[in-house]
Amino acid sequence: MSHFFPRALVGMTLLLAGCDSTADTDGYKEVACTWELASDPLFDDLRPAAGLDAVQVRIAKVTRAEEDPPSSALTLWGEACATATDVPACQAAVAASRPPEGFHFYCYGGKCSYRFLLTTQGDEVRIYSKPEALKEALGTIDTEQEAVLRVYAMGYDFLCYDVEQGGVKTNADGSYGVIGYRGIQCDRDIPITQHVFHVFPSGEVRELESHVLKGGTETCDFEAH
Repeated sequence: MSHFFPRALVGMTLLLAGCDSTADTDGYKEVACTWELASDPLFDDLRPAAGLDAVQVRIAKVTRAEEDPPSSALTLWGEACATATDVPACQAAVAASRPPEGFHFYCYGGKCSYRFLLTTQGDEVRIYSKPEALKEALGTIDTEQEAVLRVYAMGYDFLCYDVEQGGVKTNADGSYGVIGYRGIQCDRDIPITQHVFHVFPSGEVRELESHVLKGGTETCDFEAH
């Protein structure tokens, strides 16, 4: 839980002033998810750097049971090891991938996990576990899902059925607007804070504004994903 709280406590000082207004969501649409009413964004519309066979967003559990795989793919683009000369060895490297750390660290109910990006190019399998490293794999940010992935890797969450906590839009100049959130509304006094970002084609991310949407006094019951 120690990794979770520094991320979730962002905006606590704003809570002292109570909830404020929300961002203008005109032109934004809901972030696409892996399944209906989920909170894991979909990343199948990627246009990665030239030459890559595949890009995968993978998840690894911090503490895993003996039967659990080292990691598993959340979403993927392309065909892993498609141009490898030794396909079995390449596929084995993908299946065994598990960096010691990653991005978007998440804990709930005593279960913790993190994400990382994996690419294959010929026989080479590469892992990107730092948010800034994703720019090398993605190249120019030229899809909305790539823009969302840049913000997601920085530790922000998305409610894919609520544009105020999970929105994206394409700007006229080819850049993107992304709305995410931080906080938790399950039996903790951690506020839900809305964050609005400008994502440039270069991969640079700038936060434009933030708002406190609600306090974290509600309770709920769900499993970590």
